[in-house]
Amino acid sequence: MNPSGQTSPEEWGEQMDDKVIVDLLGQVGSLFTSSLELKETINFMLRAAANLVMFDTASVFLLDEDGRHLSAFATYPFSENVASVAKFALGEGIIGWAAEQRKVVSVADATKDRRFKSLDMGYAPKSTLVMPLESPRQLLGALTISRREIQPFSSLEQALMQVIVSQAAISVDNARLYSNQKRQLAEIAQQKRELEVANAQINEISRLKSEFLANMSHELRTPLNAILGFSEILKDNLVALSPEKQQECLENIHASGKHLLELVNDVLDLSKIEAGRMELSYDRFDVLSALREVHNVIRSLSERRDIQLTMEVVPETLEIRADKSKFKQVLYNLLSNAIKFTPQGGRVWVDAHVSDEDLTVTVGDTGIGIPREHQNKIFDEFYQLEQTTRRVEGTGLGLSLTQRLVQLHGGRISVESEPGHGSRFTFTLPLTGIDVPAVHDGKRILIIEDNKSNRELAQMVLGAHGYVVDIAIDGNEGLYKARHDAYDLVLMDIRLPGMDGLTLTRLLKSDPKTATLPIVALSANAMKGDEQDALSAGCIGYITKPIEVATFVEQVSEFVRQRDAKL
Repeated sequence: MNPSGQTSPEEWGEQMDDKVIVDLLGQVGSLFTSSLELKETINFMLRAAANLVMFDTASVFLLDEDGRHLSAFATYPFSENVASVAKFALGEGIIGWAAEQRKVVSVADATKDRRFKSLDMGYAPKSTLVMPLESPRQLLGALTISRREIQPFSSLEQALMQVIVSQAAISVDNARLYSNQKRQLAEIAQQKRELEVANAQINEISRLKSEFLANMSHELRTPLNAILGFSEILKDNLVALSPEKQQECLENIHASGKHLLELVNDVLDLSKIEAGRMELSYDRFDVLSALREVHNVIRSLSERRDIQLTMEVVPETLEIRADKSKFKQVLYNLLSNAIKFTPQGGRVWVDAHVSDEDLTVTVGDTGIGIPREHQNKIFDEFYQLEQTTRRVEGTGLGLSLTQRLVQLHGGRISVESEPGHGSRFTFTLPLTGIDVPAVHDGKRILIIEDNKSNRELAQMVLGAHGYVVDIAIDGNEGLYKARHDAYDLVLMDIRLPGMDGLTLTRLLKSDPKTATLPIVALSANAMKGDEQDALSAGCIGYITKPIEVATFVEQVSEFVRQRDAKL
């Protein structure tokens, strides 16, 4: 026992007889060959070294994927300190030099070695042994053990450590190969799942397309049949008709023509919105007057079915700033649906009032209702409930178009319904509309967003205000488009599949071709520090989801103006 009360290396060696050493080395060999987990292998290597050689600290450094730097992977016995251990480039410090030269280095006092990397001298090691961690295939890293006092490692200790390191290197190499294989298998499995989802989506789109074509064929042929049939009778005098019957034929032709026009307009309007070419013509008008105009158009439909139709606006002088024709179209779609799905003698009503500086309109009925499992699907294009397709004409576009028009105004729409007890559709619109200082015709914006609904909403709103909007659904596509096309602004989602938004932002900012491209984070991450992380990565602004449509357009417009001012 030395004066400090600690066991010296010499005393440690005397306590270890040959049989103990052989037994320990045998256990080390068998355990190394049985483990394929990297962390488990390295932790075992450090524990085995501690059983054979006396030291104060030990660290294992692994070569980074770039093959140029060594980073601490594990420490012993103070495992919690691994994050504070210095990082070395190959050739830097004693550790970097030993790894680069692939040589064992044993120094009595590391602080006096010219290769020593400057550290806090209060914690600096003295006697140090560094051994490259090298398999027959490649350099993996390095192991270093140290003593706080000058007590050089003996040749026996070096030999014991060499045995451990040699066996550990093969095990580490195998563990890394196993880890890479597991990662690749996980990636393949993820790609398979994504492919299955994509195939399911393609099949669903194909099914919806087929249903749409079948529905459209039926819906177009029905009014065309009436138009062509009655017009042929009148044109060729195929049937002797009284003046009253002739008038009835003309009314049928006219009604069928209007129905055909409505179908065509629905399809065209929806395609305009999806392409971002639907423009709103804002005007200030009385809500009650708009309701009365819709009532006059739809009254005959409700009277034929003996349905009581009531409307109430509070206050009666309530005004809104919106596109009046689109506002009436929303009301017409909701009211016509309510009347279609309400049995004879039922009731349909409209209630409009102010709520939190928004106009809130509810269209209710005592109709057949909508099952809960279908309520989140009824706004999808071409979607129709199976229980109603045989009873009511339609292509399944009305509610989808209605939702898009409401969203285009900066509003929201929802439904409450119970089978057998009717439905209540409620939509809200800003009373003052969406104020945008200027329409930015031709300004190009790239939206990098993996969520389909979020993409469509942003594209719809920005497209309606003159922006040319391009879409990327993941980081790789966004990187390619940003490098190969010219954009005035990028809206960047943070949580993207594969390459995340912050990584992509850094890549774009480090590339001379895209370094000046303004990037704004558009993310649902709203925790403390998220915005600062985005700004640190190179974003010029941060917009949180869910977006407020009016504010969103103003924010984007301001970022574009700032960009223009710098040019």
